[in-house]
Amino acid sequence: MEKTGSRSISAFLKDRFAPEWKLLSETESYLIHTPDGPAYESQFKEWRARLHNMKTGDTELVTLRSEIVALRKQLRLEGYDLSLGLQQLVVRGFRNDDSVAEGFQRVVLCFCGPHVYFQTGSANHIALAEELVDTLTKRKLMNRPEMHYLWYKRTPKGLYLSGSATETASDFRRMEGRAEANPMKLLSSLKNLG
Repeated sequence: MEKTGSRSISAFLKDRFAPEWKLLSETESYLIHTPDGPAYESQFKEWRARLHNMKTGDTELVTLRSEIVALRKQLRLEGYDLSLGLQQLVVRGFRNDDSVAEGFQRVVLCFCGPHVYFQTGSANHIALAEELVDTLTKRKLMNRPEMHYLWYKRTPKGLYLSGSATETASDFRRMEGRAEANPMKLLSSLKNLG
C-alpha cells in the first residue's frame, strides 16, 4: 500500500542548486496542467521578464529564486510533485486480462478524503481490494472510501489507467472526472505506482 505526499530532501536539494530558468520552466510546465495554472500566468510572465533583464544583479536573482522556490514549496505542501511536469495522466477505456500482454498490471485505488492509497499485485482485483481495505482499516485510514479497480501501465511519458471488469461504468466516469479535475495532483499521488 502506498500513500500520497511523500517528500524527500532530494526535492529541496534540487531546488537549491538548479538554475533559475530551469526552476521557472519546470514549475510553469507543471502548473499549466493543473486547474490553478491560469492564475499563475501573470506571475510567470513577470519572472521571465525579470530573468531576461540583463541588468538583473545577484541580489535580484537571489530574490527571484526565493520567490520561485517558495511557490514550489507551497505546491509540494498541497500534494504536487513538480518533477512530473513532463508526464501525462491518461484515463481511458476498459481492459481485460489480455492487457497483461501489453504491459498493464492490476491496481486498486482507494480515495480516502484527500489521500489516495493503492494496492498492486498479481491477484485479482477483488483480492487486492480486500487486502487494501484490511490494511487501511487496521491503520484507521478509512475515511469516506471510494474504490476503483483498474489496470495501469507506467511509461516514460506518463501513467495510463483503464477500467477493469470489476469497475462499473459509473465508477469509472467518476474516476475520469477526478483525473480531469486535477490530473497533476492525481499523477503526483500515484508517483510510486510503477
